[in-house]
Amino acid sequence: MAKWEGKSKGTVLGHKIFVFILNHLGLKLAYIVLRFVALYYFLFARRSNKSIFYFYHDILKYKKTTTRLKIYKNYYIFGQTLLDKVALMAGVKTKFTVDHEGGEILDKIAETGKGGILISAHIGNWEIAGQLLNRLNTTFNILMYENEHESIKKYMEEVEKKKNVKIIAIKDGEMGHIIELHNAFSRNELVVMHGDRFREGAKTYEAMFLGKKASFPAGPFIMAAKFAVPVTFVFAVKESSTHYHFFATEPILLKRTRSEAQTDEAAQGLLKEYITEFEKMVHRYPEQWFNYYEFWKEQDKNS
Repeated sequence: MAKWEGKSKGTVLGHKIFVFILNHLGLKLAYIVLRFVALYYFLFARRSNKSIFYFYHDILKYKKTTTRLKIYKNYYIFGQTLLDKVALMAGVKTKFTVDHEGGEILDKIAETGKGGILISAHIGNWEIAGQLLNRLNTTFNILMYENEHESIKKYMEEVEKKKNVKIIAIKDGEMGHIIELHNAFSRNELVVMHGDRFREGAKTYEAMFLGKKASFPAGPFIMAAKFAVPVTFVFAVKESSTHYHFFATEPILLKRTRSEAQTDEAAQGLLKEYITEFEKMVHRYPEQWFNYYEFWKEQDKNS
């Protein structure tokens, strides 16, 4: 079965090619090249194709022909979001715009002085919105596993022009990220976590998602309960070649928990609210949920 291993696919060479194409050909021509890349994955990425097919055909109940078209479009839009992110981070001349639906929510969180947690998902590209939220006098931190390719991260840091996004790495067997999180909140910074993906062996919560049982990472919701900082669910989806739409829900103010039982209760309550918002976004933008792994329990049994 296809399980996430805590890192994304890609190479330094691939990112260098992206930057070269963007600098010399521009975004529009890069998108044309991308169509062939998306076709390659559509034809040969069997494991991820199987997972996406299940999502469109078995969960959303699309016919097989429509499902195949959706799979190709999913790869193509995913590639676009990667190009957009690289273009913005590398300072390539582009005119990205973003509508903020709930953008004032982040202002409210910043005004508390406690920092905050933004729980997102692998839908659209929230990082674009984060890079464009320059009106906020705060820093965004991304919580991710250390083995997200270090060489790629180092290269992108070299070409990155805008520095309002930082990385907090989760290292196996260590708790240093907890201290970094505490320090970030003390500086009134925002921390972004993803609530729709986990590594094998990590603690999970089981819940209904789009009508079937699925497992969600417990970590983001437990940390939100323990730190008791304002929490909002955020998503940023692509609506045209250079335009994104940012969504943020009203902040949830959690009381600090004292026992493991209280933490679990608060975390699972938060997860339930997250799933409600997440399902809305998946129904509204089904081609932009970039999940290429078995997600539902039923898939595990059939793999």
